[in-house]
Amino acid sequence: MSSEQAEKAVLFYEQRSYHYDDSWHSDFTKRFASEIKIEPGQHVLDLACGTGLLTFLESEKVGRSGNVIGIDVTPGMLRVAELKKKKEEEKYSNVEFHHGDVLKLQEIEAVKGKQFDVITIASALVLFPDPQTAIEHWSEYLKPGGIIALDSTHPRNLIAGMVLERTARRLDLQVPYNREWSQNESSLKNVLESAGLEVEKVITIENQAGYGKRQYELEQWDDFFVENVIVKDVAKTFANNDIRRKAQGIYKEEWERLAVNGKVEEFDSVFLGIARKPADGSRHVSKSSSSNIVFEGSCRCGGVRYTSTAPPSDITLCHCRACQQISGSGFLPFVNVERKAFDFTHTSTLKTLVLSEFAERFFCTGCGAPIAMSYKFEESHFGIVFSSVNLETLQEKMPVVGKHIFLREKAPWVILPDDGAKRMETFEFAKQLGME
Repeated sequence: MSSEQAEKAVLFYEQRSYHYDDSWHSDFTKRFASEIKIEPGQHVLDLACGTGLLTFLESEKVGRSGNVIGIDVTPGMLRVAELKKKKEEEKYSNVEFHHGDVLKLQEIEAVKGKQFDVITIASALVLFPDPQTAIEHWSEYLKPGGIIALDSTHPRNLIAGMVLERTARRLDLQVPYNREWSQNESSLKNVLESAGLEVEKVITIENQAGYGKRQYELEQWDDFFVENVIVKDVAKTFANNDIRRKAQGIYKEEWERLAVNGKVEEFDSVFLGIARKPADGSRHVSKSSSSNIVFEGSCRCGGVRYTSTAPPSDITLCHCRACQQISGSGFLPFVNVERKAFDFTHTSTLKTLVLSEFAERFFCTGCGAPIAMSYKFEESHFGIVFSSVNLETLQEKMPVVGKHIFLREKAPWVILPDDGAKRMETFEFAKQLGME
């Protein structure tokens, strides 16, 4: 997290500090804690501890012979936590709170040179732009055989915030969270394994805030825009009137892209993962992160990296105008893989680009490389730009060109080879999408 992002995160949570315990967080924290096996006498590190909701629950589990250290970067949250501790000083004598950046634990005296039996981070992983790097850092403070427990959001959780994030990224504005990588249980499992940990379980917790699933009308975008961009913009991300006007149009567009049959659906769910550091202190290498990987890929600068545990399809050369403009070439080569087999392992410069109502594109903001595309009507598969595949990692035979699509938009200077591939004026789903 950059210093600017950290400052915005502090501003965001500072104004929520004194009402934080009155929200759904109190009930969710109890459910979070119930999934973790904490023994009496253990030493626990609770990161992004906030007002101490989880910290105090953990202190009761470790008892007088153990201790819990809570770390948070927001002064207001820590003030509330200290006040709660002071009210029951004897009961919570095994608890300490310290101010600090959880991505810079080496700068916090209270944890220097220490390792813990358990590390927890609740409702905060999405604050960090590169979750794998963050988890690797925290693992340094985990004892061999120790466990780490954390959660990430369902892609449709708190839908207004997700739309806000996409709006900010399209305007190259920083927001204090990063949710794009968290798509399912496998996303969290793969991040934990990529960080060198052995995953014990990843589960979905339903009804995080108590409302289950709900739907919004298309026209409700404006209510959420006013609430999130005007009323709650404590970090002043959209303070400039010109930016605010641009944001309004983009927010509406992103909101409408999520609609199915005129409704935008929201799921009140999160993914909870518990992983263990190998008993010998080594870095765990899972089957899914080693022998089962069929190929790996990345952008040019390495800010975006991915793996696939499924083989690629044959290559589709897309000649549409959007692919021409994005690539600066005559076409882009795509291969399809099952979405459940694909995983972004590094996402520090990953950005989502929406150019049509049918698909999302993913590219690197560091070097500009196009990486992948996902059709909204075909959510079970992911289209990868084949030129981003590191061919030396490919464990299957080299795919061949299977078809050319959107030839009606083909660049006039491109001469099609006599490759025997299928040729299409548009593509196979064009009619059902009303593109013909």
